[in-house]
Amino acid sequence: MTERVTNELNSLVKKLSRRNALLWLGGTGLGAAFVAGTQKGAIAQTPSKKQVQLINPPYLYDATRNGYSHIAVTPSKTRTVYISGQFGSDLQGNIVSPDYEPQLVKAFENLRLALDAVGAKPSDVVKTTVLIVNHTQDKLIPLGREIQKLWPFTPPANTLIPVPRLALDGMLFEIDAYAVIPDNG
Repeated sequence: MTERVTNELNSLVKKLSRRNALLWLGGTGLGAAFVAGTQKGAIAQTPSKKQVQLINPPYLYDATRNGYSHIAVTPSKTRTVYISGQFGSDLQGNIVSPDYEPQLVKAFENLRLALDAVGAKPSDVVKTTVLIVNHTQDKLIPLGREIQKLWPFTPPANTLIPVPRLALDGMLFEIDAYAVIPDNG
């Protein structure tokens, strides 16, 4: 068993760039090495044992091109934070614009503010859910820009759900998030 895991790890390392191989081998530890060996090369993208591992297995399509990762694995001794759906609203709860893109930008700004309120960083987010009213493929372009701004390296796991309407009339976009932060207690 150990020899098979070692052989598969060696094969995987040869496929990785030197930088990714060093990051992957430097921070994943035996548990992730075992997972990689038994899961046909699942690649952890974060280098520290204390961080969430965002995994994009090589036998699934490259989801990072579309702004998300396939799997998020949380470490022990962390707190999970659930952030309700944020939308394009001002402090009074009014929708900032009747248009999709300004609502989307403001929703991401509100998500950043919610993360700040609990001492979390964008890199602590492991999963988001996006709801878009009357979704069309062209709405992915501004969404992709905002995702790239907030998560320039490895985006979290994500589900996009097209919907006919949201909670308020005129509301066109909503994003919720799950974040995992170190437990200081």
